[in-house]
Amino acid sequence: MKTSTAKEKNPTLHSEIQRLAEAMMNGRLDERGDPAHFAGEDAALVLTVNRMLDTLVTPLRLAAGAIDEIAHGRIPPFVIDDYAGEYNNLKRNLNTLLATLYGLDSETRHLIGNIGEGRLQTRGNDWDFEGIWRDLIRGVNGTLDAVIDPVNEAGTVLKRLAEYDLSARMQGKYHGEHATIKKAMNATAESLHSAVTQMAETVDLVSAVGEQIAASSQTVTAGTREQETQLTEAAGVLNHIADTSQKSARNTADARQVAQQAAESIGTAKTVMDQMLHAMGEIRGSADNTVGIVQQIDTIAKETDKLSSNATSKAALIRSSANGFSVVASEVRNLSKRCEEAVTRLHDFRRRVTFTPNAGTDGTTDALVGEYLDLIHDLKSVASNSGLLGVNAAISAAHVEGAGNDFQVLTEEIRELARRSTDAAKQTDTLIRTSVEQARKGEDLSRRIDGYLTTAVTGAATISSLTDEISQSSQEQASAIEEISCSVTHINEVTRQNAACALTSSEVAQGLGQQVTKLSKMVSKFRLERAAG
Repeated sequence: MKTSTAKEKNPTLHSEIQRLAEAMMNGRLDERGDPAHFAGEDAALVLTVNRMLDTLVTPLRLAAGAIDEIAHGRIPPFVIDDYAGEYNNLKRNLNTLLATLYGLDSETRHLIGNIGEGRLQTRGNDWDFEGIWRDLIRGVNGTLDAVIDPVNEAGTVLKRLAEYDLSARMQGKYHGEHATIKKAMNATAESLHSAVTQMAETVDLVSAVGEQIAASSQTVTAGTREQETQLTEAAGVLNHIADTSQKSARNTADARQVAQQAAESIGTAKTVMDQMLHAMGEIRGSADNTVGIVQQIDTIAKETDKLSSNATSKAALIRSSANGFSVVASEVRNLSKRCEEAVTRLHDFRRRVTFTPNAGTDGTTDALVGEYLDLIHDLKSVASNSGLLGVNAAISAAHVEGAGNDFQVLTEEIRELARRSTDAAKQTDTLIRTSVEQARKGEDLSRRIDGYLTTAVTGAATISSLTDEISQSSQEQASAIEEISCSVTHINEVTRQNAACALTSSEVAQGLGQQVTKLSKMVSKFRLERAAG
């Protein structure tokens, strides 16, 4: 608050009041009088003028601040201080203005919020305002009606179009941009109607083509299923053939192996048979040699018999002095008989060895060997006794020197025959032993041949069984191949049908492609929004 300047050292009450009035009229509402320059009632008057100025300036400044806030787009709070008289009227009018502004702000925000949320039927409440404020709200509502009506009708038309009602059109009367919107909307609906009509015609054609393709596809599908079934059966038969072939191959390999073993067994049996034949030949040779020896023994026995007869006649002449020699002669005769019996048995043994079919068996061989050993034993005994008798005869001849010269010669001859008989017995023993050994070898070879022949027979039986299985497998393979042939024939028929259906489908597909090209050209007339890359 400003007071009087220093220049006015002692102003008068009139000049002071005049200065305050001029400052107030010039708008310097901060000027105040200085009561210190006055005294008494003058000072009190200056204080009263200052209070009057304060009372006047306070509501003015309050109104000016509120107007400034409103001018800057801010609505100040209501005035709640108490004022008197005209100042209270000023307060009430200011608060009324603030209430109106608050109402306009709230209604505007309400309209903006609802319209922003799509509630286009919202309108302002004009009955809460007066004068130009009511006209302003009504103007806003009218503007909204003018803007929203074509939008609402366009929305209704779009809704009907969305519900497949292509006869929907905008019927309202509009001007300016609204008329442009109406024209564009109706033109869009008309173009959509024409396009959908053409599309319907194309769809009918495509539907007919689709039915043909569906029928062909069903035929192809049925043929494919039947072909799959036939192929499955053929695969099963082929698997069976593969198993049978593998089994036949295994049987063939087994038969080949058994045949090889049988061939080897037969070859071995042939070798052993050759060996046995060779052994039998050696046995036959030994038997032939034995015949010669037996003939020699027979000759020796006859000569011995002759000599014994001579010795007997001579012994009779010298019976009186040669009783011992008579005994020797008798024994020589007995030995001669034993030799003849041995020769007869040897002849019989030779015949049995030569002509007996089963001479190589175990029992027969042992019997012949035993008999032969007995003959050899008898021959050895005869030879040994002949030697002893020869010695005794020599001793007896010494006692009969007068008549013993001839008998001595006879004795020497008997001794020589005994030696020859001993040699023949030794040769016969050797041949018999060789024959026995060969017979044993022949028996072993016979047993080996029997084993190989048994193996060969078993192999032949196995080969026969495997051959039967191979024959049966071959028959099954032939039957399976016949089934495969039938299946392949059927598959070929189905394949021809599928080829015919495929040709039909191709032709139909070409027709469908033409229709699709036409539909594509028609659809390409529409400009679509492309998604961002």
